[in-house]
Amino acid sequence: MFDGLLHEIEKAPIICVFRHLIPDADALGSQWGLVSWLRLKYPTKKIYAMGRHVGVKPEMFPAPDVVEDDTICDSLAIVLDTANSKRVDDQRYSLAKMIIQIDHHPLHETFGQKKYIFEHRAATCEIIAEFLESVVVKPLPKHIAEYLYMGLLTDTLKFSTNNTSAHTLRIAAYLAQSDLNFSKLNEEMFSVSSKEYKFSNYLRTNTIIEPCGLAYSFVTLEMMEEYGVSANDAKERITDFGGVRDFEVWALFIEHNENGRRFFNGSLRSKSIAVNDIAHQYRGGGHRNAAAVKECSKEEALIIIEKCCLRIKEAKHNDTV
Repeated sequence: MFDGLLHEIEKAPIICVFRHLIPDADALGSQWGLVSWLRLKYPTKKIYAMGRHVGVKPEMFPAPDVVEDDTICDSLAIVLDTANSKRVDDQRYSLAKMIIQIDHHPLHETFGQKKYIFEHRAATCEIIAEFLESVVVKPLPKHIAEYLYMGLLTDTLKFSTNNTSAHTLRIAAYLAQSDLNFSKLNEEMFSVSSKEYKFSNYLRTNTIIEPCGLAYSFVTLEMMEEYGVSANDAKERITDFGGVRDFEVWALFIEHNENGRRFFNGSLRSKSIAVNDIAHQYRGGGHRNAAAVKECSKEEALIIIEKCCLRIKEAKHNDTV
């Protein structure tokens, strides 16, 4: 399953571990779980955690390393939790001597010499934990197991998503051998501030609900400033839509400003209807029922909404035929 991976790791004197832009807990957990184990196992190697974005729950993960171009050029690059090359946080990954992809998203683009893509796994943290289980006899050190468990817990929404499997729970049990404090980790990963709570209430009362079964909302820069939440905090509120029985597809578009250019990044979710092919049309991608779109204008976002609504209507029509 992981043929050649350990060999490439052992022969590389420098290893740079990358993940995607605006990282979630699965990207950060898999990155820091692997980096921490590599540093412990190979103290003479130079091991770096790459990236420029801090991501969600920044207090839960260390800051990325600052690395010179020459170092990356001499390194093995391991890219985690990223199906699109443009989504790699720090495009200097392409300078590396060798690139390895490890991911659980559907394979959209091959940009490494070796790849370990397991779409049936619920999280990249599940894959990294499975790899470490294959090479580590005893339970993992607690801090490494915590990183991996945090990503597994959040990407499965507390083991509730449809890609949660018996294997996912077995890997969780493997990580639990490291004396994890489940209640503390659960609280740290899912608790929100009073500002986020008020923002969440605003979203709930201002969500647009289409008759087809689509719910969506736009979050502007001004709105985030008013409620004192970051774009990362706002993006995480996509989970607020998931428990509504009448919603077949839901979407949340968060506004960004880069050098005076304003655009929306969007999160698409569904109960059973495919949305990742729609996301691919708008510089994004992801899983069948959970995907993202990137750098969209308001007009493009409205077109995405129309396409999702049409997809729902087609699914309902097919169910009645």
